[in-house]
Parts: sequence; structure tokens; C-alpha cells
Amino acid sequence: MNVAVSLTPPDHPRKLDPARTFESVVSWVQKQSVEHNAPGLIVGLSGTDSILTFLACAEAFNRMGRPQRVLGLHFQHGPKQDADLEQITCATTEFNWVATQVIPWLKIQAPKAQIEIDTSIPASDDNKRWGHLLSRAVSETPTGTDLRSRHYFPVGARNATEQALGSYSQISKSVSMLPIVDIFKSEVLEICEHLGVPQIAIDKSKEIDCDCGRYDIQVDHMRELDLYIMERQRLLSKRGLFENVSMPVLNKLAPFYQREVYGTSYRQQTPYKPEQSLVAAI
Repeated sequence: MNVAVSLTPPDHPRKLDPARTFESVVSWVQKQSVEHNAPGLIVGLSGTDSILTFLACAEAFNRMGRPQRVLGLHFQHGPKQDADLEQITCATTEFNWVATQVIPWLKIQAPKAQIEIDTSIPASDDNKRWGHLLSRAVSETPTGTDLRSRHYFPVGARNATEQALGSYSQISKSVSMLPIVDIFKSEVLEICEHLGVPQIAIDKSKEIDCDCGRYDIQVDHMRELDLYIMERQRLLSKRGLFENVSMPVLNKLAPFYQREVYGTSYRQQTPYKPEQSLVAAI
């Protein structure tokens, strides 16, 4: 992730311009798609991060005159299992709200983009979803032909909060693009509200969701967590952090951040590679 580092971090949190930020994301996706000859883009549809990413991809390819080459793939399956994780009870919810309330709205916003629903996974399993998405990305390419002709570039919806915490699956590193990786979760919601994303998607982003790795800290202190990470990345001064986040909340955020980063540090480092050649020459 490219983070603009200031020698003197600002005392005030950055104020997002939702319209201009969305335009920047669209322009970046378009530029990358042209430069790297992307034959199409595929995005897994689940919540606000992926909705925002899909909309940006759809608009980028619409401007390129190929709106039908963007595919949103939603995995609809049964209820999640209740699980007690560190005294946190995960909500038993279904993804059906995406199919019934979000996808119809997306079809109005991007009428020529494709959207498919995969019902073959009976229960929530992030690794299986990624496997199906990556398989779908190349399923239209006949064996032995030029892969560039028919496949899709997988596009990830990882945000800056997830990037900093490492709260993403290892398999998600297989994507070709990460358009919103420097936009924090609270900012994603700002942009979604500006775009008129259905309220249920925004509300669901504020619920505990163990499958997504979102627990009580992220739900109860979403903006404060983003500010804490901004301070760590020198996007905000300590003074600015202390003026916007109370000490009791900071006392919760600090150990949470350390625990998450320590436990997921391998994701930033893998794949491990030899520092020197391992070839034993004769």
C-alpha cells in the first residue's frame, strides 16, 4: 500500500471528499485496465467494500466502452453458524439481503455490467468463495487458447483498515487489483452513503461479523480505530489522535491493534523467498 508520509503529521483527521475520491478510484481502475490490457474484471459481491469496488470497476469499463466485461459474483448460502469467540457471539445472519436489496439497485446503477449468484456453497466459507471466484475468472477461456482473450482480472475489495490489521485471507492476495486499499473503512461508508448505496449494506457493515473478522472493537469504535491507524502511519499527529479519541478508548485500541498486527504479520511477508540463491552448482 502506498501511503503518503508527511514529515509533520497533521493535527486534524483528513476530511474525505466522497465524489472526488470515487472519481479517483474509477480513474485509477481505468488507467490500470488500459495499461495492463485487462480483458475484464470480476469482483466478489458481499458488503460495502465490494459494492464500492464493483461500482468503480463498472464505471471504469463503461467509460472504456466495454461495460459488459465487469462481473459481480455474489455467493448466496444459508445462515452462518453461531460461534462464541472471546466472549463475542457472532450474529446468525444470511447474505440473502444482498440478492434481494442490493443487487437490484446495482443493476440500475450499472445496467450493462454482469451479476451472477453462486448458490453452490452451502455455508459461509471465505476460502471456498475465493476458490470459486478465481475459477469463474477463467471459466470462459477454452483450454489451450490465449488466456488474455476471455478471462477476468480478479479485483479485491480490501480497505486500508484491513490492510493495516492484516485482517484479510491469505488467498485474497491472488487478486490483480486493490482499488480501495488506501481508503479506511469509515471512509468507505462515507463514499457509499454519497453514492446512495442501500442502507441495509451500510448497517450490516456496523454489525459484528466473525466471518469477515469484524468484532466488537471494529464495530463499537470504527472511526476511532481508523484514526489510531492513521496516527501509526503518520497521517495524523498524536495531538490530533488525543483530541479525537478518548483515553479509555485508546486503552482498548492499542492492545487490539498490537494483537491483530502480531497475529497476521506473516500475511504482509509471504511468500517467503530465499535471500540468496539455493542452487548448488557443480
